[in-house]
Amino acid sequence: MASARTQYKMRITKLRDLTHDVRELVVETTEPAEFKFKAGQFVMLHVPQDGAKPALRAYSIASTEKQTNGFRLLFKYVKGVDGYPDGVASRYVWSLKGDETLTFTGPFGRVFFQEPPTEQIIFLNTGTGLSQHLCYLESKADQYPDLKYRLLFGVRHETDIYFEDELKSLQARLPNFTYEYVLSRPTTEWKGKIGYVQKHIKDYNYTQIPTTFYLCGNGGMIKDTKATLEADQIDKTRIHVEAFD
Repeated sequence: MASARTQYKMRITKLRDLTHDVRELVVETTEPAEFKFKAGQFVMLHVPQDGAKPALRAYSIASTEKQTNGFRLLFKYVKGVDGYPDGVASRYVWSLKGDETLTFTGPFGRVFFQEPPTEQIIFLNTGTGLSQHLCYLESKADQYPDLKYRLLFGVRHETDIYFEDELKSLQARLPNFTYEYVLSRPTTEWKGKIGYVQKHIKDYNYTQIPTTFYLCGNGGMIKDTKATLEADQIDKTRIHVEAFD
């Protein structure tokens, strides 16, 4: 049986730029032939380095756990600051053209979807933190179609919005699923929510409805959200976190 230390060779079957700095890759296993994981887990991409060991970078899986021959990943380009170069994984992923074979290890992580679920599920994510929450929704949609799923997706500008078609498709499958983009730097034409996702959780009556929270994205959002929920005396066992910047 394969373990988290098993190296998987996977071929790129789809490469798509979703925004100016978010790229989607879909990969299929070539060796071993099967890859199993649980919703919420991540993999380590082995980034080739000239004359050195590969650099390892973690990415949440963004597709259903029911698929056992590959998965989808989302990447955000990491720019260098203060004279430092751009991220090594970003430079590598943006150099890919499609059909290349990549190396991964995994799956890793224990931020699983909690079962039995509460009546309401609230997802808060920023950037590519959407990956983990898409995985939960696609993996559990058939098993728990009637839950109140609420998703707040934080980005900066209208041009940073992506995966609206995928979210609309999930909405068609899940009668009680709603999602909203929250823009921190919108134009004057934007009619949706403004600011940061954590400022809008009060819109959902979570103090009166049994609710589980899943937070995935930047550390500031997670810290602020946890402080709000703790002030409202939400049980810590109902708050599940995957932080990255």
